[in-house]
Amino acid sequence: MIPLKLETLLAGRVVEHDRVEYKSGWNPSETITTICAYANDFNNTNGGYIVIGIEEKYGRPVLPPTGINDNSIDKIQQELFQYCNLILPRYIPQIEIVQYQGNPLLYLWCSAGDDGPYSAPEDIFSKNKHREYWIKPSSVKTTAKGSELSELFEKFNTVPFDDRVSRQAKITDIRRGFVEDFLVESNSSLTAEINNKSMEELLTALEVANITDAGIDIRNIGLLMFSEHPQKFLPGAQIELIRFNSRDAEGSDDFTEKTFTGPIQKQVRDALSYVNATLIEEKVVKYPDRAEADRFYNYPYSALEEILVNAAFHKSYRIQEPVEIRIYLDCIKIINYPGPEKLINIDDLKAGRAIARRYRNRRIGEFLKEIDLSEKKSTGITKVLQTLKTNGSPLPEFETDNERNYLIVTIRPHEAFKRDDGINDGINDGINDGINDAAKRQKQIINAIIENPNITTKQLVELTGIAIATIERDIRILKNNGVIKRIGSKKSGYWEFKGNSE
Repeated sequence: MIPLKLETLLAGRVVEHDRVEYKSGWNPSETITTICAYANDFNNTNGGYIVIGIEEKYGRPVLPPTGINDNSIDKIQQELFQYCNLILPRYIPQIEIVQYQGNPLLYLWCSAGDDGPYSAPEDIFSKNKHREYWIKPSSVKTTAKGSELSELFEKFNTVPFDDRVSRQAKITDIRRGFVEDFLVESNSSLTAEINNKSMEELLTALEVANITDAGIDIRNIGLLMFSEHPQKFLPGAQIELIRFNSRDAEGSDDFTEKTFTGPIQKQVRDALSYVNATLIEEKVVKYPDRAEADRFYNYPYSALEEILVNAAFHKSYRIQEPVEIRIYLDCIKIINYPGPEKLINIDDLKAGRAIARRYRNRRIGEFLKEIDLSEKKSTGITKVLQTLKTNGSPLPEFETDNERNYLIVTIRPHEAFKRDDGINDGINDGINDGINDAAKRQKQIINAIIENPNITTKQLVELTGIAIATIERDIRILKNNGVIKRIGSKKSGYWEFKGNSE
């Protein structure tokens, strides 16, 4: 069974339309050359899909489908296998008969080949069978010529790292639970077969492992998506977070460190959950002359999510440097290694116009899209810009060097969250009366400390009803801004109020 359900494919959310071809009927030459083009995977997007039995208009499926005559299905399949022998090296796509809206369809998954470049005759019925190397650099299929042909040969000399076999990994390094969670979340057609399939069958169906005469080979993508400790095999396959708690960030010992491991989708989500719980704040500004209030965040979650997903997606897993999240008092920096390819103009990147010619990790991108963690084809930065603009935040800053060894994306907080004394948020332009939950909490803490300088964190939680993580965060902010100071040790010391509680 093809892992991606036909219904999901037709919805057009996971796979770009230029990676799908719909054909109303069986046309052997047209189909074989399309299969060849997807096998060559010129843009490193992991091939594409063909659906026979659905008409196409402007690249989109015309529904309901026309379907295939029941009496023709076996014949078409036999001919398809026969004509695939004309593709050199030999290539066979995954084939499935699917019933959709009461009509039988032939559903083909043409994943990126490993042994190319592939060639096929333009006309399979011609006697001389003139061969061409077929590619799809866009929605249009064509033959590779000149520099494209050189690039095609070079591509197969350098198989993307995430799709290579790991010679150290074993099937016991893969956790079945992670595989099953992914299948369910991606609404895969394999979900119905989970209890009837062996681990080997699930991994090969997902094309994250190869069956060989000696057993089973695990690809790097299998380790990255389904291993408990991918960093054991791919050093740097983790996310490291450091939060500086003072203004003298780099030169201070006052910081917090956390490392997020496991499958990369889990790393991203765990890191985002931590940031969301400990850093992100919402501000509500009410006005006397209207019912609607303004709401905005110091750092909008969806912008941070997109930047972090992009960092995990585009990082080179050959490099032993992790994705980094560095949280300062006045900004957040997300760093990945290396930076964007040299053909990408940084000004275009800042404007959301940059388009990667080729993905560094085609399989990672495919999997993250299936679970809605990644945007389609170079639209992530556009989403970040739109989210920050809607929130009223400053635009992101992009930094790299001439050799593109790294990319640093800096996000700065909304203007309303820039505090002078840790209590008043300094909202200008006549909106100082806005309700600030953080300021109210901090005022509660200060009043409690003034009342009882020996009060403990646990007692503050009991007194205010505020969660301990939030109490600790607000205390850290008040300390960093010189509003309160701890005298003595945690156990026997006391608090001293230094600022103004008004």
